[in-house]
Amino acid sequence: MLRNGYYAFCLLIVFNAHAVEQKLQPLEEIIWLQSYTPPFHIAKSESAPQGGICDNLTEQLIRTITDVKHTRLIVPQQRINKYLSEGKSVCFPCVIYKKHNNQLLNYSNPTTVYPPFSIITTKELKPKLEEKHGSPIHLINLLTDPQYVYGQAAARKFTTKINTIIENTKQDKESSLSWSSENESQAVIARLSHGFLDYSIDYPFMADYFNKQGEYTNIRIYEYTNIESVPIAENDIQFIRGAIGCAANAPNNFAQQALKKINRALKNNVLQSPEYQQSQHNWLKTTFADFDQHYQQQVINFYLLATDAQASTDR
Repeated sequence: MLRNGYYAFCLLIVFNAHAVEQKLQPLEEIIWLQSYTPPFHIAKSESAPQGGICDNLTEQLIRTITDVKHTRLIVPQQRINKYLSEGKSVCFPCVIYKKHNNQLLNYSNPTTVYPPFSIITTKELKPKLEEKHGSPIHLINLLTDPQYVYGQAAARKFTTKINTIIENTKQDKESSLSWSSENESQAVIARLSHGFLDYSIDYPFMADYFNKQGEYTNIRIYEYTNIESVPIAENDIQFIRGAIGCAANAPNNFAQQALKKINRALKNNVLQSPEYQQSQHNWLKTTFADFDQHYQQQVINFYLLATDAQASTDR
C-alpha cells in the first residue's frame, strides 16, 4: 500500500510539472532597455556610424530574431534595475557576464570583452595620485584617503571584487554619487573635469571617448580633454566579458525563452558578423591592445572553453 502511494505521489509530481510546462505561452515580445550612458548607447553619427558599443548588438539581434516583437525603451540607468526587479519582460544588452544566474538576471553567453576597470582622473591629478598610491594605483588606499573625493553614477556597478572594496571602504566616508537621470556617465565626467570630483572608476576607454568629445566641439562645458585613466593594482584579471541580461523574475519563463533565441542568434549570426566585430574593434582596440585575441578566445570560442577557465566571471 505504501509503495502504491509513493508511485501515485511521483506520478502527481510529473503531472503537475507537465501541466506547468503546458501553461507556458510562446514568447511574444522582448523589450530592449537602453540607458543614457555613452559610449555604450549613443546616436549614430559620422564618428560612430554603428552607434555605441551595445547598439549594433541590439540592432543585429532584432534583425536576426524575427519571430518575436521587439521594443526599444530608453530609460535612466536606475530605472533599469526597477524594471528587472519588477519582473518586466526586459533584456539589457550591456551587463557584465557572470557564470551563474542570480535573482535579478539570467545571462546570455558572452557578447564582447572589455579591459579591466581603471581609475579615471584628470591630467593634473594623475601624477599626484600615482606618487601617493602607486602605479598601478592601490584602490583600497585611494578610497580611504580623505584628501581626495570619489564619485560615480549612483546606479553604476563594477565587478563583484571592486564593488566589495567600494562598499567596505566608503562606508561613512566622503563620496559623491551622481543621481542624474540623463547621460549619467557624462555627468560624472563633467564633475570630474571641472574639479568637483577627484577620481572615479570606469573602463579606460571612457577617458578616450570623452577626450575625443572635447576635441570635436568648441563648447567649453563639453571640453573633457583633461581626462586620463590609471590601472588598478587590485585587478587580478586581464579582461571582463560583457553579456546580455534578461529579467529572471519575468513571468512565463521569459528569461530562458528569450535567451534561448538570443544565444542561438549570437552563435550563428551576430558574433561572427564583420559589422559587429568592426563595431567592437573600433570602440575597444585603442585601450585594449589584445582585444582581437581576447575576442576570439573568450567570445567566438566560448563554446569550446572549459567552464573552469572563465577568468572574468564573478570575483
